Amino acid sequence: MDDPLPHQSPSYEGIPSLALAELDQDVLNHRTEKKSTGAKGLSLLVAIGLNALVLLLLAWWTIVSLTEDEVELILESGPVESVTKIDKKQFQKKQQTKPTPASGSQAPPLITSAVVDPTAVFVVETRAETDAFGIGEGWGKGAGFGSGGAGGGSVGFFGSRSTAERVVFCVDASASLSTQQFSMIKRELNKSLKKLASSIQYQVIFFSGPAWFAEDEHSGSKNNHVVKHGGKKYQWKTRGGASAFYIVDDKELYTADWLPANSSNLAKTRARVEAESKSYGTDWRHPLRMALQMKPKPDVIYFLTDGAVSNGQQAVDQVLKINKRGKKAKINTIAMMLPKRGADLLGELADKTGGEFTVVMADGTVKNGMKK
Repeated sequence: MDDPLPHQSPSYEGIPSLALAELDQDVLNHRTEKKSTGAKGLSLLVAIGLNALVLLLLAWWTIVSLTEDEVELILESGPVESVTKIDKKQFQKKQQTKPTPASGSQAPPLITSAVVDPTAVFVVETRAETDAFGIGEGWGKGAGFGSGGAGGGSVGFFGSRSTAERVVFCVDASASLSTQQFSMIKRELNKSLKKLASSIQYQVIFFSGPAWFAEDEHSGSKNNHVVKHGGKKYQWKTRGGASAFYIVDDKELYTADWLPANSSNLAKTRARVEAESKSYGTDWRHPLRMALQMKPKPDVIYFLTDGAVSNGQQAVDQVLKINKRGKKAKINTIAMMLPKRGADLLGELADKTGGEFTVVMADGTVKNGMKK
């Protein structure tokens, strides 16, 4: 028989059909096994990928949870002038003086709102500083933290506290004050100013024989004083004695605008308080009239003096009459070791305006002046 041509395929003729069937089944099984192996490999890769993704997500969440947060405080409402950021570690360090809750869990910092408006002020409450005279601790905690409604807040001065939107501090700067007393007054006044909520409007009036706002320039000798206010000069002289001062040329008693208690205004006022000096005379009429003629009228006036005056009853009667016009201002009076006559007049002024009368003793302690 001739050999087949080289390009012809081998023939399966002569092979039994059963053998051919077994051969086809082997090929089919081989292909099926190959596909199954590939599917298993693909499934394994997908499972590994999903597990890796889950682990990455868990790790990311753990890192984010452990990230140190910052407590961000906006110090005043309205146009924000500055934002102070306190690191969490520093904040926790400052709070170590407060007791730890019984459960052992760390208590959150106490944060209160000073005003209820879209630009609310937030203050982190800390322990008040204790001064050498023991005055500040009595009212200082929380002073300025309260809310007076749409505006205003808590105000405190030498142990007397009020809620007001507009407050005036009328402060004695007469030469009869001792150096210790005047330093004490400046320190307490600056402490009160520092604690004012930004929603409060305020003014500070100093007086001896004449009276002037803290922002004014004041100079002069015993019987002749000059006050520069609003670009004008006002000359003060006495008709005789410490309580008979008047403005030369019959000029009207000046007034001033309210100052918002923002950081810029308070810094300027506190600097003027520190720079103030004592001068001759004591007359209650002028500072109280200046305070009451401000528009709008103050809610609260703090009136501090160190001595009785010869025309004290006249001054009280005059002030009570002016205060009856329109909304009545509450006048809190503060005596710096006054004799009985002066104390009685200050008590009357406070009582008839709904205010408080307190007495600052020689050692700096504060007592209720209405108690006999």
